[in-house]
Amino acid sequence: MAAKAPRYQMMDMVSERIRRLRERFIATVPEISAQRARIVTAAYEDTMNMPAVLRRGVVLSRILEEMDIYIADDELLVGGMAEMPRGVPLFPEYAVDFIMRELDEFETRVADRFVLPPETKEELRRLLPRWEGACLNDYAFPLFSEEGRKAAGNFCYLLTATRSGVGHMIVDYEYWLQKGIPGIIADLEGLRDSVDRMDPEACERLEFYKSALLMMAAARRFVLRYAALAHSQAETCAGDERRRELELIAQTCEHLAAHKPETFRQACQSFLFLHLILQLEANGHSVSPGRFDQYMYPFFKADLEAAPNAGEMAEELIHCLWIKLSEINKVRDKLNSIAFGGYPMFQHITLGGQDKDGKCAVNELSYMCLDATARVGLFQPSTSIRWFYGMPDEFLNFAVRIASFGTGMPAFFNDEVLIPNMLQLGYNLEQARGYAVVGCTEETVPGVAEPWLTGGFFNLAKMIEYTIFDGMDITTGEQQQFRTGAVEDFGSFEDFVAAYKKQLGYYVRLHIACDNILDIAHARLMPTVFEGIVMQGCKESGKSSMQGGALFNSTTINAVGIANVADSLACIRQAVYEDKIFTWAALKDALRANYVGHEKIRAYMKNRVPKYGTDTEAVDAIGNDIVNELYAIISLYKNPRNGPYLLALYSISTNVMVADRTGATPDGRKMGESLADGGVSCSHGVDKEGPTALLNSVAKLDPYKATGSTLLNLKLHPSVFEDDRNIAKVSALFKTFFLNKGQHIQLNVVDAATLRDAQKHPEKHAFLTVRVAGFSVFFTTIDPRTQEEIIARTEHFG
Repeated sequence: MAAKAPRYQMMDMVSERIRRLRERFIATVPEISAQRARIVTAAYEDTMNMPAVLRRGVVLSRILEEMDIYIADDELLVGGMAEMPRGVPLFPEYAVDFIMRELDEFETRVADRFVLPPETKEELRRLLPRWEGACLNDYAFPLFSEEGRKAAGNFCYLLTATRSGVGHMIVDYEYWLQKGIPGIIADLEGLRDSVDRMDPEACERLEFYKSALLMMAAARRFVLRYAALAHSQAETCAGDERRRELELIAQTCEHLAAHKPETFRQACQSFLFLHLILQLEANGHSVSPGRFDQYMYPFFKADLEAAPNAGEMAEELIHCLWIKLSEINKVRDKLNSIAFGGYPMFQHITLGGQDKDGKCAVNELSYMCLDATARVGLFQPSTSIRWFYGMPDEFLNFAVRIASFGTGMPAFFNDEVLIPNMLQLGYNLEQARGYAVVGCTEETVPGVAEPWLTGGFFNLAKMIEYTIFDGMDITTGEQQQFRTGAVEDFGSFEDFVAAYKKQLGYYVRLHIACDNILDIAHARLMPTVFEGIVMQGCKESGKSSMQGGALFNSTTINAVGIANVADSLACIRQAVYEDKIFTWAALKDALRANYVGHEKIRAYMKNRVPKYGTDTEAVDAIGNDIVNELYAIISLYKNPRNGPYLLALYSISTNVMVADRTGATPDGRKMGESLADGGVSCSHGVDKEGPTALLNSVAKLDPYKATGSTLLNLKLHPSVFEDDRNIAKVSALFKTFFLNKGQHIQLNVVDAATLRDAQKHPEKHAFLTVRVAGFSVFFTTIDPRTQEEIIARTEHFG
């Protein structure tokens, strides 16, 4: 029998408890729960005349007090989103249209399938119509301009947070752990009591404090409910060992209701309660734990000093926590299940980097968290490391080895670029050194910022289509309002680029106008008060993070398809203007026909023109010029929270989602073929000059313009990592890229043959994990189109 692959050897190195928990996780299909929807519906109907800030306090309090809870066999850490393992609640206050439309399809989906029992479905058919016309999206959509709605419908951009919470933040976990529930309640009471009631402006803060104190009191009762349940289960438990575990769970919860955590176990449980309540308040994804190895380390260190075997106990607790984080889930509509397939929640843990004094922050927990990612073998939490000049090679090599096991984790980030980017945004040096990664590859400073990091995905390639056809959408045949003139009248390549930049400016403005409306809608209807309790600035100002209460506020526009645009412009410059190989008429005919019958033109564009990703200066410069233009356009605007708009170069899987609505492009890409993956990755199949050429092209994009983040995918064959010498070579490759000011890089380490076999025999590959974009998922749970896109990425050998 063939030896197990290194990854599966690592997954064997866990306790029997973790094996059982992991196997149950894999065997359990996520199930939609109606409980939260039922509780929220009743709470909203009971509070119709209540201001939104207070209303949200009542709503969350009732959820925490009325939802059924469970403690599963073998669990050492407790808490869940619904009444059953892998249960998924609904958030009707944001949107019900897609749930009602797809109610009969959730169980038969190809990607992101959910169990939906008949009795749950019938209850939802009764509950959800009561929300029609009263959801957040019902408020926001009518306020978009007609052009704004049309552009979104044409996939010029994809708007996020229209049917869910915003998420994409890192709260002050350290404050929560250092204060504990009683300490935070005392802080809120002190702020409430210090309000000068003769000052009308100060009096407005009282509403926030009342809501926040309602929530914290409910959070305390929520914790005590788990204590009571653990005691109850212990009384009827047959086994002595499990009875002792249940009593310890009860004691831990009782302690947390009355005191701040003191041990690593208590800190893990306290962290999990906070993380779950944030999810139950607003179902935005990318609620990220941040620098877990830093704020948890004092508890770990104290345990080690008190007991020699504390490290082993901590290891199992981390493994249990990784499984609990993997259980957190949300229901997305069918279209978004393509872009976000595989049930990801983008809960990002950032390891290593620097401390506030600029010294190396790597500690024992940093290693243990990376090790847990490999041994537990699930897709959550996302893990990353921060690299800087002072990082020991030992830690980088260890991280590369963990990545070689094929989970797509960790990803790698460059302090030498990202700390200066944080300084650009106004953070002080200590804050900038404390940055962490949110969601995919976005960066923020924990506990002080509401960064709204996915203000939407802007389709750069669609603007090429609109420029060539003077505003005509060739996928629908519809003429758009904004026009830049017939390309036949452009006398030079520079004229064409100028027209393209005008299209960018017009549609970016439409995009931002829609984002502003969404921003206001969330502030008015869905103020995130509980998040504000653990976000610096919110308690002091008496405003939730959605209302601009955080110390720092921003919104990020995420540009998709920079490689396709650079390649398309290079093809136009060479084939139409410089060498005059094809006329505009011939090229337009080819694009309209999706290259059918025009194979000669397509072959020339794909094979005879240098491309981004091959270290070709002339093409890379085009890409950088578009980055500079986007930065200049986006920097003109501020959001309703008086923060800047930022540029990011990443796509998640929207490069697949927009493929059918983006016409054929001059780089030889056909309509229906996905755009370039990642964000700054090259188009599929272009990087034939090897990874070094690709990294050189990426490094030529100004890293200080994309302050919202960049995303680079690199696919390496498993044979690259056959020994320690090759591990060191990959580490050296990464270091060179970072010294050249690359921001980020992440790996897929899997061969195409394995992926093809997983398509044919999914039952044999339950744990096969791939890096889709800034997140990892089980390959067999994602949409076939996304599977094909991953397989199509160039596979580099040693």
